[in-house]
Amino acid sequence: MSDDMGVVSLGRDGVISKWTRTNQNHWQWAKLLDAGKEDSICFAYRRDRIAVAFPRIGVKVWIWIKGTWQPQRSILRQNVTSIQFVEDGEALIGGTSDGVLWYCQVPNGTLRAYAFLKAKVYHLDVNGPGTHALVSQAGGRAHLVGIQQTDHKGKIEQVYSTNGDAASEQRQNFGAVFASGCKTVLFGSTESNLLVWDRSKGEVICGLDHGESEQVQAVACFDRGSQACIVTGTKSGVLSWWKAPLMES
Repeated sequence: MSDDMGVVSLGRDGVISKWTRTNQNHWQWAKLLDAGKEDSICFAYRRDRIAVAFPRIGVKVWIWIKGTWQPQRSILRQNVTSIQFVEDGEALIGGTSDGVLWYCQVPNGTLRAYAFLKAKVYHLDVNGPGTHALVSQAGGRAHLVGIQQTDHKGKIEQVYSTNGDAASEQRQNFGAVFASGCKTVLFGSTESNLLVWDRSKGEVICGLDHGESEQVQAVACFDRGSQACIVTGTKSGVLSWWKAPLMES
């Protein structure tokens, strides 16, 4: 959640739930809505908006209006594998199993193809200003794509690749994310090191060493000025807290 006071989740049963942290550091559960029994792939949440992607029927959208979650016009794009709200919730970007990056205003926009990247998109991350997206794909590659173009097309500005390392690809369980004020990208791992890339140059600048035989499965960033940090989780259940690498201005 945007105020860092709770977590919103999508369950296997299609229920969207909200877990809110109280002043006593306890967590309170509440049901937001039931997205339906159809198998869902992913979801996105932004204050008063929820979107859920389904393989066969497309993306369902709800907006909080007068005290209830009201369904809006669906986005009829099949095989969507990742979605994110952009433009303060006024639009969605999504990726598909056949490598298409698309954009659509909600609730009544036109669906536009922004880029054709060939391989399956499994994760999206958007920078704070909403100008760029990190598009992670099967095959150990992530693309930096400009998504605020006047011609309504995405512009591929950089590629981060693990060079087709089969072992690295098998261990890859997380998508690329922005870090260090969006100056770096966290993506891929080798020999228990989480790779940190220079966003502009597309070069690895360092690795975060998790120790022998550890496999990084999850990465999250808290990126607000001097408070920037990185949290990683490994297959063995170890959570690590890192100070975000500094980059020269």
